Amino acid sequence: MKPIIVLQSDFSLAWSAVASMKGVIKSVDRTLDIEDGTHEIEPYNIWLAAEELRTVESCFPKGTVFVSVVDPGVGTSRKASVALLKDGSYVVTPDNGTLSLVKETVGIHEIREIDVPRNRLTTHEKINVFEGRDVFAYVAARLASGCIAFSEVGELYSVDDVVECEELRAKPILKEGYAKGFVTYGLSHFGGIRLSITNVQFEEVCGFQLNDLIHTKITHEGKVLFEDDVKFVKSFGYVEKGEPLLYFGSQLYVSLDLNCANFMQTYDVHAGIAYEVEFTKG
Repeated sequence: MKPIIVLQSDFSLAWSAVASMKGVIKSVDRTLDIEDGTHEIEPYNIWLAAEELRTVESCFPKGTVFVSVVDPGVGTSRKASVALLKDGSYVVTPDNGTLSLVKETVGIHEIREIDVPRNRLTTHEKINVFEGRDVFAYVAARLASGCIAFSEVGELYSVDDVVECEELRAKPILKEGYAKGFVTYGLSHFGGIRLSITNVQFEEVCGFQLNDLIHTKITHEGKVLFEDDVKFVKSFGYVEKGEPLLYFGSQLYVSLDLNCANFMQTYDVHAGIAYEVEFTKG
C-alpha cells in the first residue's frame, strides 16, 4: 500500500493553489491518497505551520508523506527539504522553522536538501513563486509513488542544521503557584488558545489543581488584553456560557477559552511570543 500524502499550507481554499498541488500529485500517480491537514494557517506564520504539523503527524500511519508549505522565502536560498522522521514518516517542506516541533517531539532521523533542478516539475521550470506545486507536491508524489527513493531526493545535511523557530527557545517560567508562557496556537474558528505550558508542568511543577481559581493575565507589548480570575476545570460544561475557563488541552498543553464564545476575537489575542500569559494561584 502506498503512503498517504497530507497537505497543509497558508494558501486557503479561496483560490486554485491547493487544487493545483493535488493535480500535480495525481498526474504523477492517480492512485495516491491525498488528505488535507489545513490550508487556513495564518499567512507567512511558520510557527503555526510547525504547530499544525506536530498536531496531525502522530494521527496518521507511519510512512505518511506530509507536505507543509508556509514559505515567505519562496524562491530564495532557503533549503527545500525532505525530512525522514524517526517514526518512518516524511515531511516535504521548506527548511525555515516548520520542522522545529516534530524535530523536538518525534525526532528527525535524516534530512536531505531537494536537488531542485533534478526534482521539479519541468513544465514550470522558469517559475520561482509556486514551489508548493512545482517542487514540494511533485517531490512528495514521486516519493510516495516509488518513482524516487529518499536517497534520490538530494544530498544529506546535518539534522543539527535544521532551522528552528525563535519560539522554541522561549521556555516558560514555572514555580509553585506561578507560571508564565506565551500563546503558541489559536484555534480561530472557535477562538480557544493553546499555551506554551504543558499539562504536566501546570499540575506537577506549578501545583495548580482542578477547580482552582487562577489569576490570569495576557499582555501584548505591555498592553493588558485580558485579566481575570479563571476557573481551572475539566471541560467547557463546568462553567457558564460566555465565561472563561482553563483546561488541559487535547495536544497536552494548557488551553484557555470562553464557553460557547470566541476568546481570540473577544480579547484580540493571537499566537506568538509577543502574547505573554501569566498565571498566579489565588
